[in-house]
Amino acid sequence: MNSPRSREEFERNFNLLHRQLMEGKFRFPVGYPMDSIMRVRYLPNGRIDFLSVDEMARLNANTTGHFIDQLFDDLKDRHPHMDGAARADDDEQPEGVSEDDPNDP
Repeated sequence: MNSPRSREEFERNFNLLHRQLMEGKFRFPVGYPMDSIMRVRYLPNGRIDFLSVDEMARLNANTTGHFIDQLFDDLKDRHPHMDGAARADDDEQPEGVSEDDPNDP
């Protein structure tokens, strides 16, 4: 697992963790101390206050970011034609549409 190389990557991992928690896709075991994540504060400008982040919160956020990145990489490996958006090759036309169609916008 790679550590974040910038503040942007660090905050991205926390935002991914927050989204996973809000969508119910990330759950903690019963009795797991969530207080470290609940203590993370935001600054008035919307950035994360690094002084409020302890080792447990950082570990959870970075692990979540790593798993999501790994899932996306695995998906790209299985479907190499996917690059974030489904699209046809430039020379490919959808079935039933010709290049000379005057009704084509």
